[in-house]
Amino acid sequence: MMVSSQAFGTQTAMSDRLQQEIEDILGKYKRFPLREPLWRRIRRRLSRWLSSVGRWWASHLPRITVGRVMLVGVALIIAAYFGFGGKSITQMVLVAGLVLFVAAFIFALRRRPRYVQKRWRGRTIELDEPGLGARLRSWWDRWRSRGRTHR
Repeated sequence: MMVSSQAFGTQTAMSDRLQQEIEDILGKYKRFPLREPLWRRIRRRLSRWLSSVGRWWASHLPRITVGRVMLVGVALIIAAYFGFGGKSITQMVLVAGLVLFVAAFIFALRRRPRYVQKRWRGRTIELDEPGLGARLRSWWDRWRSRGRTHR
């Protein structure tokens, strides 16, 4: 199978012309890049800054747990009991401690979801084995019916 030199030359010339056109377009873009609108640039920079602050905050501060909030509430109640500061400050500290303690206690009592579906690679998996009661019941049923014939 032979390719004529004229057809091959035309393809090469067109390929070179296309390559030159692409390089011209890219050169113009590098010299004069498209500018985003001001509001979009500000929003992007602000979101980057806020996400970096959030990452720093999460990595440098300890996790807030219900137990720690209760502990802070109890510490505030004890501090108010010993009366550091004036009467109005003591009352505010006492109220803040009580509110923190009660809120943490309520959050500790809230129900968590009973069943969470376990999935692996997009499929539901069952890892639960029958409990001791179910196994004993099954053994007892088998033992009771071992000599009987099923009808």
